[in-house]
This record gives sequence, structure tokens and C-alpha cells, in this order.
Amino acid sequence: MRLLLVDGSYYAYRSFYAMPALQTSSGQPTNALYGLIMVLRRMLADLRPTLVGWAVDDGLCAERVALCPEYKANRPAVPEALSVQLDQVEELMAALGLPVLRVAGEEADDVMASYTAAARQEGEVVLATNDKDLLALVSPRVAVYQTNGKGFHLLTEEEVTEKWGVAPAQIPDLLALIGDSVDNIAGVPGVGKVTAAQWLRRYGSLEELLRAAPQASGARLQQLSGAQRERVLRNRRMIELRTNLPLPIPLKELTIRPDLAKQSELFHRWEFRKLAKEAEEGLLRERGQPELFS
Repeated sequence: MRLLLVDGSYYAYRSFYAMPALQTSSGQPTNALYGLIMVLRRMLADLRPTLVGWAVDDGLCAERVALCPEYKANRPAVPEALSVQLDQVEELMAALGLPVLRVAGEEADDVMASYTAAARQEGEVVLATNDKDLLALVSPRVAVYQTNGKGFHLLTEEEVTEKWGVAPAQIPDLLALIGDSVDNIAGVPGVGKVTAAQWLRRYGSLEELLRAAPQASGARLQQLSGAQRERVLRNRRMIELRTNLPLPIPLKELTIRPDLAKQSELFHRWEFRKLAKEAEEGLLRERGQPELFS
């Protein structure tokens, strides 16, 4: 079994900014939608997954916001040209036959983490994402999908360790120290990735690092025994992935079920003429899933 979990928000934004401006004859923007179709077709062709889920946010985690009211408050407004397309993405997923995964009041990375926890004992999990937090899940059975020129690459434990200086399981400890500007989580002043990784390798864990801080000779490490200690502990609680969310769709039901009639209707609406023709030809041949991999 190979489960592919796609970070829907990341790929929607990536497609919008990667594609040139496209619009219908009536002026409706379509570049993000077209880009999503292209990237998903490639992803499915590359990976040939058994099961697939398109994970989306359904608000911010209340526990994280309670710990840090400014959590993700620095996110820029969604461009209007993208916003109108996001309203149609789930129609596209239904047409392509990709199950949409959301849990009320929860974030997509926690949804992906919960499915990963449920699936990794049964097979392989591939995470299509750019989220640093999800690197913590990388293991012999869990990899991160990355495009690589004309091919693709599955990021392994060894590569995460080489890039970050710590094993995947220690990524949350490292981020607790250095913070995450994307999520508006402030780190310890003056502590960057290299220093944090050195500390964690030396002391073995964040817990041991904080225990050693009061007796440390270096001023930067000593600051972890004061107010910065509470910041680090708060950060660690915020960054921890939630792996026990209820699964909105049972794992075994995450099969790809394309709807070629719906694809034809949408592609005509969005004036993707070549794609509409392919969908219609698929209907005539009474074919289904192979059209996604063409």
C-alpha cells in the first residue's frame, strides 16, 4: 500500500504563483486550477499511489492560538484572483476523484499527521508538502515528495538529518528553539539552526538541554534557564503535531475515483479545451482512472 497525502493549501498557492495569468473569455482567473491539474497528474504518474488524500485546513488549532494569540497572524491576505479559484478547488478534486480530508477546527498538517500514524504500519506514506513541521514524520516508511528538474525525489531520513543537522524526530525540538517565521512563532534571540542543532546533538534532547542550561558557561545557553525557557516550552507544545485526530474518511476508502463527466463539464467551463477533449474521449472509451495518469 502507498498512501499519498497532499497538502492542499501549499499546492494551491504554489500553482497560483507558478503559473502565468490565465483566464476565461469572461475574465475568470483559472491559472491555479490549471496548475493543480498539471501538478496532480504528474504526482500521480510519478508515485502511482494506492490511496490518496487532499488535506485542507478547517481553521486554526484552538490550543495553539490559546498558547500564542499571534499564531499565524502574519499571513498575508489571499489575492482575489486566487480566492475565487479556491472556491472551486473541491469541485476539481471531486472530478479528479481525490478525497478531501478535513477535520472541523483543525489544520491540514495535523490531519496529514493523523493519517500517517494510521497508515505507516500498513505500508508506505508519501507527503506532498513544503511544511517543515511534517519533516518530523519522515522515517523508513514515510517520505516527502519533491520535484527535481524533470524527475522527482523522495526525501529520506538521512537527507533531512544532513540538511537540518538533527534527525527528523528532533525537528520539533529544533523549531522550538529557532522559531518559525512562517507561523509567526518567535524563537530564542540569537539562536539559529546551526547552534540549535549543535546543542541538540550534544545534549540529546530538548529536555536535557534545558536541564543543563542553568549550569552552562555560555551566555546564549544560559538564557534558556530564564524567560526563554518558557518560550521554548510553549513553542514545543505548539509545534507538536497532533496524530490522534478522528479520520474523516476511513483509510481504506481513500481510493481514486475519477468522474470524467464532471471533468468534461468543469474543463469546458474553465475553457481548458485540450483537457475537456481528453475527458470526453475517456468517456467514449469507457475508461476511468488511466485518464489521470496520461
